[in-house]
Amino acid sequence: MRITADVLQDAGAIQDFVTNTWRPASFDKAGRPHDAQGRPITNAFLNREEWERLDAVIIPRAQQRLGAFGDVMSAGLVVPTTLAEMYTTWRVASERVKADVTMDFRTRQDEDRTDRKTYGVPLPIISTKFSFGRRELLVARANGTPAETYEAEQAAVAVAEMAEVILFDGSTVQVQGNPIYGYENIGGRYQGSPTGDFGTLSNIYSTFTAMVTVMSGRRFYGPWNVYINPTQYFEMLAFYSDGTGQTALERVLSIPSISSIVPNDLVADGHFVAVQLTSDVVDIKEAMGLQTRRWESPDDSAIHFVVMMAATPRVKTNYATYSGVAHYTGC
Repeated sequence: MRITADVLQDAGAIQDFVTNTWRPASFDKAGRPHDAQGRPITNAFLNREEWERLDAVIIPRAQQRLGAFGDVMSAGLVVPTTLAEMYTTWRVASERVKADVTMDFRTRQDEDRTDRKTYGVPLPIISTKFSFGRRELLVARANGTPAETYEAEQAAVAVAEMAEVILFDGSTVQVQGNPIYGYENIGGRYQGSPTGDFGTLSNIYSTFTAMVTVMSGRRFYGPWNVYINPTQYFEMLAFYSDGTGQTALERVLSIPSISSIVPNDLVADGHFVAVQLTSDVVDIKEAMGLQTRRWESPDDSAIHFVVMMAATPRVKTNYATYSGVAHYTGC
């Protein structure tokens, strides 16, 4: 997860607001904050040590919750942009006809052109706020104890969980009449049923081999990251009685195109979602990485924080309207 200390240097219309009222741009050797022009911020609540403590609890807690969302980012499927982009688009193209095989440059050939479709989704800001009073901070300093960070941790969790929810379930926020679609509601996903309930061990491996076969017929070959409800995940930990000493989980992971299977609380009971982590299936358009900002109340009695990010998943379909996502129910 990228952590930045400023936002949108190219957005001059809001630069003064960002510089003067949000996070300090730098700190001197004594930990005193300075603005972007190097001027001391004489009435700032937090020094460098206190900022570092907040970041130390906010960023790791958020990363713990960014399971599937973090997988997309870890795969390098992040497309940077700025807050000036509120609606992000991409294009998919039809395939070209097969190439000609000739013995002469002068042989007449067809000049094929691909057809293209344009898709788009909103790029929202995901945020939540918390605050604490100046007196709380003064008491903590006087006692030599760190300021309470529980609210900061919970804010980080809330933002990260919402990013994960949007990746799976989409969002009804709309721009130009288009919402955000996720793994479990993108129209082009393959909606499958298992061989049988995963409570019967023999149904598990056959379900996954069937899934891989169907998706290869749609020309999606993996690698597959599988997100499954915890109940079915624990059912996969049962051992076969055939003398191999394998669990169902181990046997499924022996399928070459399946790279991981992890439990995820957002996946409903009896469901799993398999995703091919390639740029033609999903990426993250990111205008602002996860970060913490602050401003002070007019009477200097409290300090307010916002944990925020501006990013959206782009779950895609190809020209044939197929998506590299398989969504199984009834497991």
